[in-house]
Amino acid sequence: MNKKNRILLSLFALLLVLLTACGGENDVPPAPSPAPAGTEEQTPPPVSDPAPMLDEVEPEPAGAPAPAGTDPAGEEPDSAAVQPDDPAPESSVPSEPAPEPEQEPEPEPVPDQEPAETVPEDGTYTAAVTLEGGTGRATVASPAVLRCENGQFWATIVWSSSNFDYMKVDGEKYMQTNTEGNSTFEIPVSAFDQRLDVIADTVAMSEPHEVEYTLLFDASTLEKQ
Repeated sequence: MNKKNRILLSLFALLLVLLTACGGENDVPPAPSPAPAGTEEQTPPPVSDPAPMLDEVEPEPAGAPAPAGTDPAGEEPDSAAVQPDDPAPESSVPSEPAPEPEQEPEPEPVPDQEPAETVPEDGTYTAAVTLEGGTGRATVASPAVLRCENGQFWATIVWSSSNFDYMKVDGEKYMQTNTEGNSTFEIPVSAFDQRLDVIADTVAMSEPHEVEYTLLFDASTLEKQ
């Protein structure tokens, strides 16, 4: 029994020692944790000296010359404004004379345009006609009677003889329009105031014979009936 009590007392004493040891470790402050690897310890920046007092700055004496290259106001002048403009070098090459202006050719005179021909009205007209050629013994009645149809004139040619049986104008044959009296034909008139070549066939000789003539119709005598 005593042995058992001694064992219990020993255990109780050991327990008190352990509790006392644990309570003392809690009073010790913890050690600082080391800085993580790869980082440097930041050093506070040095404190600069305070700026000197304004009254300690020595003022420059009045009338002291300003440093070269500055104006009295303390600003540096513009180098481009200070430097004088360099005069342009005179060209040694002589200037070419200005070319003389080319004279424009005078416009060619425009020929007077002929007035447009007016188409005559249909109807009956008269105009003087002149006959040339042959032996000179045959004649035609003047003024001749003309018929206008669609702008084309047709002249009635009345010969002084009954011995003509047909006429030709521009190779076209025109026969008599009458059977009695002097030979009468109606032929086309291509133009006035121009000679019109015609052929008249006469039977006055032993054999028929074509004779060349010219007819001229005077436009100034043209009158509508």
